[in-house]
Amino acid sequence: MQQVHERRTISTKPKSSQSKCGKKMGKRNKDDKQSPLIALLPGAKIDSEKGKITVNIGISKETVIFNIGGVKFETYRSTLYRQPDSPLANEEFLQKHFRSNKKEYFFDRDPAMFKAILNYLRTGELHMPPYMCGPAAKLELEFWGIPDSIIERCCYTHYNAYNSTLRALNRLEKDRHGSFDYPVDTHTTRKMSKWKRIRSKASIILNHPERSKSAKVYGMVSLLVVAISILSFLAETHPSIQVKRTVYDVSFVYNATTNLTTNSTTEKEVIMPHPVLDIIDHSCMAFFTIEYILRVVLSLRRLVYVRSLMGIIDLFALLPDYIQLIMFSISKHLAHSSFTRIITILKITRILRIFRLVRHVPGLWILVYTLKASLRELLLMVAFLFVGMLIFSSLIYYVDDREIFTSIPHSFWWALITMTTVGYGDMYPVTALGYMIGSLTAMCGLLMIGFSVPILVNNFITYYQYVEFAIQDEKLKREKSEILEDPVIGDQEMTKNNNSYR
Repeated sequence: MQQVHERRTISTKPKSSQSKCGKKMGKRNKDDKQSPLIALLPGAKIDSEKGKITVNIGISKETVIFNIGGVKFETYRSTLYRQPDSPLANEEFLQKHFRSNKKEYFFDRDPAMFKAILNYLRTGELHMPPYMCGPAAKLELEFWGIPDSIIERCCYTHYNAYNSTLRALNRLEKDRHGSFDYPVDTHTTRKMSKWKRIRSKASIILNHPERSKSAKVYGMVSLLVVAISILSFLAETHPSIQVKRTVYDVSFVYNATTNLTTNSTTEKEVIMPHPVLDIIDHSCMAFFTIEYILRVVLSLRRLVYVRSLMGIIDLFALLPDYIQLIMFSISKHLAHSSFTRIITILKITRILRIFRLVRHVPGLWILVYTLKASLRELLLMVAFLFVGMLIFSSLIYYVDDREIFTSIPHSFWWALITMTTVGYGDMYPVTALGYMIGSLTAMCGLLMIGFSVPILVNNFITYYQYVEFAIQDEKLKREKSEILEDPVIGDQEMTKNNNSYR
């Protein structure tokens, strides 16, 4: 009776919190701290370094049997009371899962995690199975009322890696449908009005080339126009496609003596692109204008497209062409002014249309997203590169030829090119100490690349594999929904399923 009395004394403290074990065990360990009164119990051991209190009481050899998912575990009852805050130390909680016919406690949980938790009660150290997925382990720890903050450092790295990967993939899925993807109405076409059906089909054709043959054909035509537009922009700069034209520059001169304004016309030759390229540019501009208007008008959520990255790129790629066209319509003389030349330079935004490939090549979008998601690692690499540039450019300036390295800021270029292992050869050391500094610079650059690039590669592989899986999963779901929407095929599938159940 004395042993029973000791057990009740220990288990009365967490009784109020243990009644909530059926909901979520992690909530009662909100502060992840044990009560300091536990240290007053007989057999209590205090680990000041880890901040743990273990209690080893009970002198009997009584054992209990746990059946965890079909795997049986047997341990001393006194082992369960070494962590009084654990649900296993609560008799009321255990009695709910007791099977009197087999004299065992049955829990339909993961036996691998229970083995780790049982070892934690025995030793006071929580070690995780290396093959256990982090989110699944977290659910088990919450059920058994064990905070994940007490996981040992040797195992916490793997546990945190799983959870970090899950959070990263959740952000990836959200951004995948928000940056370059556009919503499609998931309701069946039978329940939509005629206008909504038109908008839904148009949205699929314009934004989802993988969903139908017509959308795939339009996607290929759109990519062809993008390629022509970019090639036209590149061809404008080639001398063989440029022609000389004679233009007349009219200037107005005011004579203060006679109070008259006279105009003078000067003739000059300018090099301009071939007229055929202007026709191509205007045709492409008309195509992209109509496409942009259709995307805005027929989109199921207009603001989603307008504020998306592709919507911004489409708009900014059109603005320089229209500004130049308006200025040329106002006056032909403005077509060769300095302001128009600036507008011509802004036509470089056409190159950004190449990102339309992300709808056809998922790897390109993953590459862009990897750089965005790995911004912290990139900033770390830039910081390391900046520190190396500052140190090695200062050293090479003081130990090498001043005619080659004229100043420390001028030496930044040499340090940058050497650390990135490019080595143009326009600046190089010529003294013995300069050779040593150059060698150290190159070695530090290799270490910088070796430390940072594998992180980017691992992120790219993880994201790419997930997107490939997500695309295949969406394709299967889409095919299944199309089968169910077909009244003939849907009835056949329902009959087949009913017969299979029989």
